[in-house]
Amino acid sequence: MNQEDFNNLQKEGAERVRVLQHDLWRLSQMGGKEGSWRKREAEDLSEEVQKRLHRLQHPHNCATAKKLICNLDVGCGFGCQFHRLIHCFMAAYGKNRTLIVNSAGWRYSPNGWETVFQPFSETCTNFSMKNVTNWPGTSDSQAVRFPPFYTMIPRPENLPLAIPKDISKRLIRLHGHPGVWWVGQFIKYLFRFQPYMQEMIDKTEKSIQFQHPIVGVHVRRTDKYIEASLHNVEEYMEQVEEYFAGLQIFNPNVTRRIYLSSDEPKVYEEVKKKYPHYKVLYQKKQVEVVHENTRYTLASLKDLIMDIYFLARSDYIVLTFSSNTGRLVYEMMQFLHPDASANFYSLDDTYFSHSQRPNFCRMRFSHQDRRANITIEEGKMWMLPSWFHNFRNDQYLPYKRSGKTTVMIPLYKLENLVDIVNLDSP
Repeated sequence: MNQEDFNNLQKEGAERVRVLQHDLWRLSQMGGKEGSWRKREAEDLSEEVQKRLHRLQHPHNCATAKKLICNLDVGCGFGCQFHRLIHCFMAAYGKNRTLIVNSAGWRYSPNGWETVFQPFSETCTNFSMKNVTNWPGTSDSQAVRFPPFYTMIPRPENLPLAIPKDISKRLIRLHGHPGVWWVGQFIKYLFRFQPYMQEMIDKTEKSIQFQHPIVGVHVRRTDKYIEASLHNVEEYMEQVEEYFAGLQIFNPNVTRRIYLSSDEPKVYEEVKKKYPHYKVLYQKKQVEVVHENTRYTLASLKDLIMDIYFLARSDYIVLTFSSNTGRLVYEMMQFLHPDASANFYSLDDTYFSHSQRPNFCRMRFSHQDRRANITIEEGKMWMLPSWFHNFRNDQYLPYKRSGKTTVMIPLYKLENLVDIVNLDSP
């Protein structure tokens, strides 16, 4: 087989997959009731969780309420800081303590979190330094100070990707990635804008004519080389093309539209030049070129917040999960759709959370390695190695038996296990 024949075979295989996806979609629409149930159940479950978080943040008596203090002084970017807040909020939920965030002198705005976001509570925001003890404190501690990411000893039992037992059955039935849905609910509560900020977003949405279908593309450049490999524009757009090729089966005249986010101005011109058949939407940034002296400013923060807002409202996203911003967008998508767990393509890692709990997987089917003459039986469970983030894009998981040969297990024979913990709801 020559190269041309091989390329044609690949294209035919991809087209067969798209047709199969089309048939599966038609099958899912036949009943009708399943889709309406899922939408209603997602709304009901989200409403229940939001009520819990509101009760936690609005105790009957703030003076006597037990509190968890979280300092927003992490020396990293917004996505990283936001995930720090999620850890704090989850720890507060697990301990049934009202979260108090100290954001004075925030590197993005000296006036703190409430410059752009609504307060964590309207009734309980103060605490006394006299009664603050270090984590984990005791059940009698009036206020406990939560430590940074890497000094959480002991670590909270309900860190991602754990979900509460009392809603686990409903959530597992509802969503393809329950742990991400649960994270998304904390973001939903936190990501509430001040009226002026929401007005800016609404005006931008009209001015750029944000419409569906649309793919969100996040190309991180200026600081990305420090922590992960760079990817060229063609790598992102290859996945975008694949997504719209699938939509063309439903609608041959579908408009190819992307919302593009990048901290490198040249990316916008490059995409428009190389892909003239696409409508490229983006917001005109207040800070066009992000350097160290402009990255941590209020103007830069507003630009980033608007990008996150529109990326999360896309139908599909292409990005890198090595980026905190990329993972934040994916988490936000989960409360904007009944189930957006599969609406992404990451060019590097699969989804993960820093300091997450151990992740276990199980064999869905037995697997025989004919070279090593080893069989891994159905139902076998083990903990995934901490470095193995690329569970989506890799094809095999290396499994090393004690003192024996490493067996390469196809990922389609594995399933991630949902981490369920007992929690007393507020």
